[in-house]
Amino acid sequence: MYDTVNLWLSSDNAGNFDLSKTLQNLSVITEHFKDDGQVYVSGYLNNYKVNISEQGISMKGSLAKYFLPDNFHTLTRSDSVRAFEMMSDELYLPIKKATINRIDFAQNFLMKYEPEAYYNFLGECQYYNRQPQSKSLYYSNGLRQKVFYNKIAEGKAKGLILPDVWNGQNVLRYELRFLSRLPKQFNQAKITAGSLSDEKFYMAIFDKWLAEYESINKLNLIHFKLSEMKSPKDFWKQINLMAINMIGQDKIMQEIENLRYQKAFSNKEYYSRLKREIKELCKKPELTVSSELVEELDKKIRLAMKHYR
Repeated sequence: MYDTVNLWLSSDNAGNFDLSKTLQNLSVITEHFKDDGQVYVSGYLNNYKVNISEQGISMKGSLAKYFLPDNFHTLTRSDSVRAFEMMSDELYLPIKKATINRIDFAQNFLMKYEPEAYYNFLGECQYYNRQPQSKSLYYSNGLRQKVFYNKIAEGKAKGLILPDVWNGQNVLRYELRFLSRLPKQFNQAKITAGSLSDEKFYMAIFDKWLAEYESINKLNLIHFKLSEMKSPKDFWKQINLMAINMIGQDKIMQEIENLRYQKAFSNKEYYSRLKREIKELCKKPELTVSSELVEELDKKIRLAMKHYR
């Protein structure tokens, strides 16, 4: 489930390491002379970008791609132990002591339909900015990013050789990226490379991965019923639903945000009230029905929780 893992090993934690040994397994080594008089050395350990300074060593890259042939497969908890041991051996550094400042936690799913078909049913999420792209869907804030994307399309765009088992398949990837202030997000004093193999931490990050998916508002299909039309009020409900269905709930929510930026209403609560009323209307059991695609995605993501280890 682990993919990108960015690390920082301070000089104090690195100890008196031998720079010549650390550099011997790096490629594309360059030196940078900064205005402060310090010399910075950078290079690559496989796919990892390694920067070395007097303050310490930073390492940025995909741990899955470093340890496995590619990142089409994600790294398990036990894999992370072996990956960091290999990195320690190659860099002659105590990587287990390095602090982590970014973790991407992800899983690939074989779906019935193309991944793009599912995005329209993933609506707004509180505290996140929803950002649809042509082949992906992003939810972003200052701390985290949730991404749904077509893994096969991404691999082809990068010219990668896809696993044979994916031939003719639809592969959707759901990825949760912890981008900053990780100790606060996990309520820990610090998070190190050694934390990734800890069972309690692995379960905690798995729980957050599921909770962040569950927090997304799932959109229902509009199900028009003449039998439910008992009054003019019911008629207008269905007309409103028809309009929402034609325009798209996500676009209407964005238009409400545009009204907020333009300060269209004197009462700030009106924007939240409008969003709430739209969500309630689109969830009415007598007028809407759950999408087959949402049910499929819900089932597969929840099933992944059974494989903590």
